[in-house]
Amino acid sequence: MTAPLKRPLAVLAALTAIVIWAVNYPAMKVAFRELSPLAFTGWRFLLATTLLFAEALVRRERLVPPPGARGLAVLLALSGVALYQWLYALGLASTSGFSAALLNSVSPLIAMFLVVLLGWERMSPLAGAGSLLAWGGVALFVTSARGADFGSTAGNLMCLGAATSWAVYNVASARAGRLLSPRAAQLATFGGGTVLILAYALPDMLRQDYSRVSASTWGLVVFSAILPLAVAFRLWLEAVRTLGVAQATSFGFLVPVLAGIASAIFTGEQFNAQKVLSAVVVLSGLALIRVARTRTR
Repeated sequence: MTAPLKRPLAVLAALTAIVIWAVNYPAMKVAFRELSPLAFTGWRFLLATTLLFAEALVRRERLVPPPGARGLAVLLALSGVALYQWLYALGLASTSGFSAALLNSVSPLIAMFLVVLLGWERMSPLAGAGSLLAWGGVALFVTSARGADFGSTAGNLMCLGAATSWAVYNVASARAGRLLSPRAAQLATFGGGTVLILAYALPDMLRQDYSRVSASTWGLVVFSAILPLAVAFRLWLEAVRTLGVAQATSFGFLVPVLAGIASAIFTGEQFNAQKVLSAVVVLSGLALIRVARTRTR
């Protein structure tokens, strides 16, 4: 099992993953113009998982988790890929790139509550205040979601569901370091998760009219498979392993900021005062939690 990264390298790994994931929001929105969300997701993960397992075969790495880690591997596959990607793809298709990124960014709040409930960490008063502020911003955003600037309520709620699934994954992956290396955890997550994705995405993949899919859209499929999945996923696992769940996920408040900028550039997303206000409240709460975690450490 490889040694954890040094803390500065782990921070750099987390930030690199976040930049890649932020750009992926508008990239997927553009691809959805020609590919259905589930067809896109199916091809994306089929490609990424094929590359990961081919690399593992070349390096003669173990493809199946050891017996003592298989239950955890199933949880990683469900929360990190199968359920998360279903909610993420359909939610993103029904809302804007910035809205999806903002609502997905609350996963640190959910992860923090999980580790507190499990008795692994304590919540400081400052972190509690930040949580209330962030959830207030989420409530303001969801209840005022009207029109293209905000996306549909159903899409926004699916993005919140995706954030919950991702929080479970981050908590589980932090504990996976005792049983699995980051690469073994990634193989387990993608291997089992992709099988489940194909179970629900295959009908859309077969129904898709590929004569209308341009080369640039296929390029986005390749981009979305290699950088956000094969590269960023591995960097994130290393960061969580070194920094811990709360510290690593606290960087997530940067994703909606960068995704908003990227969405404005690549998809022409518009921002009104109400949308910006909701985002400021959410991100202020997340920033407050980040300060609280820094003081605690």
